[in-house]
Amino acid sequence: MIARDLDQHDSIIKALRQAGPRGLAATDLKKVRGNPATLKALKADGTIRGPMKIGRSQRYFVADQAPTREQVEARIEARLRDAGLKLTSFSTLEDVAKFGPKVFFKDALSALKADGKIVELRDPRKSKFYLHREPLLEQLRTEQSVGEAAPGPDTDQPSISLDQVRPVYEALKAQQGGISAVTIYDVLKRIGGGKDTLHRLLLEEAKRGHVTLHPASTVNFSPEVMDAGIRLEGQPYPFVTFVLKS
Repeated sequence: MIARDLDQHDSIIKALRQAGPRGLAATDLKKVRGNPATLKALKADGTIRGPMKIGRSQRYFVADQAPTREQVEARIEARLRDAGLKLTSFSTLEDVAKFGPKVFFKDALSALKADGKIVELRDPRKSKFYLHREPLLEQLRTEQSVGEAAPGPDTDQPSISLDQVRPVYEALKAQQGGISAVTIYDVLKRIGGGKDTLHRLLLEEAKRGHVTLHPASTVNFSPEVMDAGIRLEGQPYPFVTFVLKS
């Protein structure tokens, strides 16, 4: 009996190792002389992991070949770093993470946002897009160094804080009947200060998850509003409105 059990254990482990990171569906394991008790024992001692719902199937893996949330995080970060300042859609990131359970994708995305490693933006249709903080910070550093090297209208302007922006934002939101998206142009008119200074603040707060920025892709804005927007390299439309989270 013990020899037969060991034989079953070895057969399952061998089949899973041959399957590699793709793993095997539960139905496939039944063909490898496996049974529920054997699988339970292998799971209990940490030799295998599963079942994990990936796509439409429940899959098992050898422990050292099983997908992890950390792997999903790493792939999302790599994809966004490669994209630079080009926005990446939610569905694209889902495809990047489809090698693992869907719950890993959701947890990885939440963790990356909470840690400030990625920034979530939304378009006027509420579709989600993402940027990695590294190219975004590089953009901010470039803008700052350019501003220091070539003094312009913003040079003598004091810094702007989120505490200064919030009351202006809330007043404009109330004027709009509670509509959350406020134009950068309207805030600039009321708060004063330089455009580049406000842009840096909004980008930094978007990185921290306090602000969502929205591009002018489906609405016709005046030239003044468009000119006050935040333009990122590789993006066809400037970000002209933002929502300040409470």
